[in-house]
Amino acid sequence: MAGAGIDSKLRLSLREGSIYYFEDRHITSPKPHYFIVVNSAPLTQQVLLLSVVTSKVADVKLRRKACPETLVELGPGIFDVLTEPSIVDCNDLKQIPLAEFNARFVRKEIHYFDKDLPAALRKALRKAIHASAIVSAEVKALVARP
Repeated sequence: MAGAGIDSKLRLSLREGSIYYFEDRHITSPKPHYFIVVNSAPLTQQVLLLSVVTSKVADVKLRRKACPETLVELGPGIFDVLTEPSIVDCNDLKQIPLAEFNARFVRKEIHYFDKDLPAALRKALRKAIHASAIVSAEVKALVARP
């Protein structure tokens, strides 16, 4: 079972829509970012699928101008953890093995926010992921249908 050996605090917090804040070597910025869990059942899967929240709204919109349906905008009025307008590019999901995520969580390298993403935004992320021509069918299978 994928969730065996998972820290009890992580086990209680980890679900679709959970929000974590940490540095990730797979993104170009060395600064920590917000990450949103998009797996439908992350504790039963070997890999976590995470969407990255960035404040570089104009850059993302320009890069994905051919597929705006794969972008989800967030901001302080919509998602109160944020302090400025932000966006999620659902063509670019980060995959982190559950065991690695757990180890980093235990070392306190990953911080959890005790507030999940609202249901409407979770649905918007699912819809944008399934609309992506870039995300593989195997990855989409781990994300609930909108």
